[in-house]
This record gives sequence, C-alpha cells and structure tokens, in this order.
Amino acid sequence: MLSELTISNFAIIDRQSLSFDPGFNVISGETGAGKSILLHALEFILGAKGSPSMIRSGADQLEVQALFDLSAVPEGVRAELPEIVGQDDELVVSRTLPREGRGKVLINGRLGTVSLLEEIVRKIVNICSQHHQTKLLDSRFHLELLDGFCNSADLTAKMRDAHRAWAEKRAEFQRLQEAHAKGAARREELEATLAELGALPALRAGRRAELEREVKRIGNAERLIAVGQRALDLMSGEEGLTLGMKELSGCMQEIVRLDPGASALLSEFEAAKDALSRSEISISRFVSSLDVDAETLEALREELSEIARLERKHRTDDAGLVALKERSEREIDALVGGESFKGLEREVTALYSEVLAVGRELRKARMAGAKQLCKAVDRDLQELNMRDSSLDVRFTEVEPSATGLDRADFLISPNKGQPHAPLAAIASGGELSRVMLVLKKILRERSGVNVLIFDEVDTGISGGVARSVGQMLKEISGRSQVVCITHLPQVASLSDRHFLVNKEVGDRAITVVRQLSEHEKVDEIARMLAGYTITEASRASARELIGSK
Repeated sequence: MLSELTISNFAIIDRQSLSFDPGFNVISGETGAGKSILLHALEFILGAKGSPSMIRSGADQLEVQALFDLSAVPEGVRAELPEIVGQDDELVVSRTLPREGRGKVLINGRLGTVSLLEEIVRKIVNICSQHHQTKLLDSRFHLELLDGFCNSADLTAKMRDAHRAWAEKRAEFQRLQEAHAKGAARREELEATLAELGALPALRAGRRAELEREVKRIGNAERLIAVGQRALDLMSGEEGLTLGMKELSGCMQEIVRLDPGASALLSEFEAAKDALSRSEISISRFVSSLDVDAETLEALREELSEIARLERKHRTDDAGLVALKERSEREIDALVGGESFKGLEREVTALYSEVLAVGRELRKARMAGAKQLCKAVDRDLQELNMRDSSLDVRFTEVEPSATGLDRADFLISPNKGQPHAPLAAIASGGELSRVMLVLKKILRERSGVNVLIFDEVDTGISGGVARSVGQMLKEISGRSQVVCITHLPQVASLSDRHFLVNKEVGDRAITVVRQLSEHEKVDEIARMLAGYTITEASRASARELIGSK
C-alpha cells in the first residue's frame, strides 16, 4: 500500500504530506483547487516524465517522496522486484527535478534511474484513468486475467508442464538433427579423403622411399645392363677370369704334387674360385632381371607424385597418410553407426500431441469462462450507466506456448451498434475508468498490484449510478488499496479516509491538502450535495449517505 506521500514545490503545492489508509481513500475538492496537480505528483513519483514548468515559482527544484508498505505484496511479485528494493517491508522512493541540470531518483536511499523506478512501482501501483496503461489494457496479460477468472490454475499448470516437456525434448531432437546434419557433411569429407587414399593400394610407411629407389633403379637400367655385361665379360670372356682360373688351377695342383705340404694353398684357391663362380651367376641373374620398361617407370612416377601431393595437402609423410586413412575409416564407421533419432522423433511427436490435447482442453475452459465474464461485465456496466456497452473476448490461434494455443484480447463496444475494439481505444476517459473498475471488481486481478488510483471514474454519472460506482470501489478496497479522485458525494461518503484539496489565495495561490475528521467529512459531503451553502438538511443527507455504507 501507499503509506505516505510528501510533495514539495510542485506547481502551486508548497509542501504537503499525506498519510493514506489501507482501504478506500477519497480525494475531493472544488474544480480548480488542484486535484489534478495531486494526480500529476503521483504520476511523477511513479515514473512519468517531468518538466521544469512543474516547479513552484521561486523554488529551485521540486521533490516528491513516497513510502510503500510491501508486507501484503505476494511473494511471486516480491521475487520479481529489482534487488535494490531489498527484503524489507518498506520501500522509500524519492524523485527530485531541478530547474537546471538532471533530476535524481533515490530508491531506499540508493541512486536509481527513472526507468528502474517505473519498473518497481508499476508492479504495485496502477493509475486507472484515460491514457494510463494498466495490465488490463495490455493484451499480453489478458489470458492470465481470464485464467484467474476461470479458476483454471490446474489446467494452466498442466499446459506449462506439457509445453516444457515438449520444448525440452524438441530442443534435444533439434540438437541431434544438427549433429546428424554436420555428421553428413563430415562423412562426405571423410569419404573424399578415403577415396584419395584408396587410390594408392600400396600405401604404407616407407612407400615413398621405396618408390624413389625403384624409379631411380629403372631410370638407370640401361647403364646397369651395360656395366653388368662388362662385368660378365671380364669374368667369362675370351680374356676373362674364367680361362685364367683354369690355368691357375693347374699351377696350384702341380705345386701340391711337388710338395704335398702346400695342400692348404690349393684349398684356399678352390674356395676363391667357387666364390668367383657364384658371383658370376649372381651378376648374370641381375643383368637378366633388368628391363627398360617405360610404362612401369611412368606408373611409379605417378604414384610417387600422388603421394607427394597428399603429403603436402595433409601436411604429413607417408606414415601419417596411413594413420589418416585408419582414423578416417574409424570415424566414418562411428558416424554411420551413430545413435538413431527415430525413437526421439516419435517421443517429440507424442509430447506435441499432449500439448495440443491440453491446449484444446484449456481453450474450451477459457471460452466458457469468457462467456461468463462478458455477461458479468455487461451486467455491471449497465449499473454504471453504460447500458449499451458490451465486452467481448476474441481468441486468436497462435503457435503453442506455455500459455496455450491462443491469444485472448478483451474488446469493448461502448455504444450499441459500435464494433468491438481494444480497451485502450475507448475515447472517453470516464468510460474507460468505469470499464477498468468493473474488470478489476470481477477479475479480482492477481497481478500483485495492490494500489489502485482512480481518476475520472465518475465522469458523466450521478444518483444511483454514482452510488454503484462507489460501492464497487469500496468492494475492491477490501483487497487492494484504492485512492479515488472524485466530485461525487455518493462515492466520497463510502471512504475510509477523506482528503480535501483547497486552493488558498494570499500573496500567491497555494494548494493545500488535508485529511478530514469525521465532522469535517460530513461538511464536505454536504458541500458536495448542496454546493457552496451548507445547510442542516444537506448535513443530514450527508450523514445518511455516510451511515448507509
């Protein structure tokens, strides 16, 4: 609730301090006394734009302070308040505006911004008058208000749970889809790599060195054949070693015949001759194996070139290419054999069906509740002299969300034959305030807003209708603090606390606001009934009005 309001140097208000009651607070005064100034001061402390023209003549700056009691604010709303509010049950806000320079906002003694101030107070205070946006005018909250009227807390909770389960599983499925999509691209990359490496069936560690040696060998084949053949000629040709060895063998045998003790020399010679014979055979085979094959040489050179290219591409050697091939084969096997998401897809589909089923059930409950709401609002609007007005709730199907399958918009037709339009489109401030009043009475708004300030709610009405307005305000004040600016005695007589706004003219005009005693309240109600001249009859009527509450 709003406990205290202190206003300094605001327009023609010098300094005023007001203490409000938790229930029904009324502010009255003659036209031009300054009731609107009081409302502007309230708007200013709630975050409205300020102007140096608001500063009282002769003053350097204006200041408005407000003390709020947060003890009745629901825990859910308390949790949403910025950290600067703290955990205390009192909130003190102060706002100054100098003629020059920037204004200052203090929240519980700490510097804040106007936007932060507005964020805090809009959660606990609503001004219900023309052009003042409240939760009732914001279609984003109409579903929440309708659900409160329908008492569909169980269904809305079920909807939230169903949507959360579906949304979480769908997000998991989408992540898996993305992984598979990336996996497909990765598989293509791996398959291309394997295709390149697979074109080299003989690839192994050391293969490049083998190829270089083989290319060099084949490239030198002609020279090798010539040299090899010359070696054979030297061994077995007409002047080769073979003929010389025969003659040498005869000599060695003659030595042994003449001196049997020299047999070791013959043995060594025979071993050398056998070794030379084996060498001749090996050279012959080597020369025979040599072949000048241009096609084979070209093929080997191409293989060597491809290995060199792949080594450059992957920045490794032939052993690294073999390792890359093995890794690629393992990775592609893992991708192809990865977890299938068909089961998860079926689960997402089943959860979505549950969302639709709960959403349709909730829609049915809301539509039934909307009919009852419209009937109740239309009935109460008739009591407030808006006999041809009617409320309609328009449902628009939207993508499934935690709130359901629909968006709800409260639409009003102020006059017979006039199409229904959004609440904020009502041209008359008085009509809008009365619609707000009826909706707040019927919906029993659960937004946490606990301070309701009504202005223009009694415009264009009188008599029994005025009394009905007053009774509705009184009823609402049983669960929310109500501050109402009024000129109707039927409304003012029901107040728990009554403030009178007067303009006093001396050297300069000032607005004075004071709380009335019970006796003074009777006189003010009598004045509102009879005009400037207060009579005993008007006092009696005032007491009757006050007593009938």
